[in-house]
Amino acid sequence: MKAQTFLAIKFLSGKKRSFLVSFLTWMAILGVLVSVASFIVVEAVMVGFGKDLQAKVIGFSPHLSLTMKAGEGLGPDLLVKSRQVPGVRDVSRFVEGEAVLRTEEDETQGVRVRGIDASAPPFPADFQVYFEEGEDWSSLQAKGEELPGIVLGKELAASLGIVPMMLEKVELLYPFGEVGPTGEVEPTVRAFRVVGTFKSGYFDYDNKFALASLGEVQRVFGANSPEQLGVYFKDPGDSSKRKASFGAFPGVDRVATWQERNARLFSALRLERGGMALVLVLMTLLASFNILSMLMMVVYERRRDLAVLKSLGMGEAGIGGIFYRAGLWIGVLGGLSGIIVGGGICLLLRVVKLPLPAPYYLDALPVDLNPWWMGLTFLLALGVSLAATWLPAREGRRLTVVEALRYE
Repeated sequence: MKAQTFLAIKFLSGKKRSFLVSFLTWMAILGVLVSVASFIVVEAVMVGFGKDLQAKVIGFSPHLSLTMKAGEGLGPDLLVKSRQVPGVRDVSRFVEGEAVLRTEEDETQGVRVRGIDASAPPFPADFQVYFEEGEDWSSLQAKGEELPGIVLGKELAASLGIVPMMLEKVELLYPFGEVGPTGEVEPTVRAFRVVGTFKSGYFDYDNKFALASLGEVQRVFGANSPEQLGVYFKDPGDSSKRKASFGAFPGVDRVATWQERNARLFSALRLERGGMALVLVLMTLLASFNILSMLMMVVYERRRDLAVLKSLGMGEAGIGGIFYRAGLWIGVLGGLSGIIVGGGICLLLRVVKLPLPAPYYLDALPVDLNPWWMGLTFLLALGVSLAATWLPAREGRRLTVVEALRYE
């Protein structure tokens, strides 16, 4: 062990009769520990929440949506070309627009209606749909004299007081319908029966969306809502890479990825995550003041020892090295302890699955532990700890032998 390292540890432990320095040393280590552990736990929860929300958005919406130009339809050639693009898992036609939903009790609410291919619904296997007995996706199509079916978001059905088991009748009203004989625009009204509800796990979807068959929704919106093609990739991240190739297809007006359609949502998440990271960095900087004050106390308490070391030939670089090593020891001990504590809390939350209240719309607190973030947090703790040693090291180097021993 080098003399500077030995002296750094000796200085941090304090004199035998002085408890203050050793107490401040432990408080400085504890401050770094708490900062690092808090950074790891909060970041793991924020990342876990973001990934959980992203999975729910991807599960309900197409990874890439192609909107056709006015008067252009989705021909079989376009479907074949889309399926041949590398990385594409499936494609599906759909129509989407906004309308007013009216119940038998004359309750109304604005909804977003998506018309899908009922023979091949484009949802993953874990998408939660609760059909009533004897009903399935084929119920969205009109059969004989039966009304076509519609599936409402679970929160939407609850807010309107709709009980799916009663197979209640609802109406979709689209105010910008066709021009009537008098020259006025008459709203389009289409009746449906509620055959079930769905739960995507994302409140905005469950509170605003309704699913019906593609043909029925086209009858509601007419030419005001052009047909779209939803593209689903094996890796949803490929949507941005393949966007340009789909935009070159004939008849395509607009191409939008799932990131672009939810840009505000993910921008808000990034802003929240950045703000939380800034608060935690400030918390780490606050812990560095403990190190600064403690080492300044060491300079004052050990001024006689520093003078003796200088008189024995130790240079200014050696004196400064003692304080740099002291700060490094505090950063290493506090950082490693914080990683152990923070990682342990995250692993415990994964196993215990802490339940959350219903308004959070999550079954349990999501945690995603990233080793890279743990490493960066440890480096941040080391950097801040070393930065806090600059002023004490400077004061130690400037101390003269005559001044230190004048009153001894």
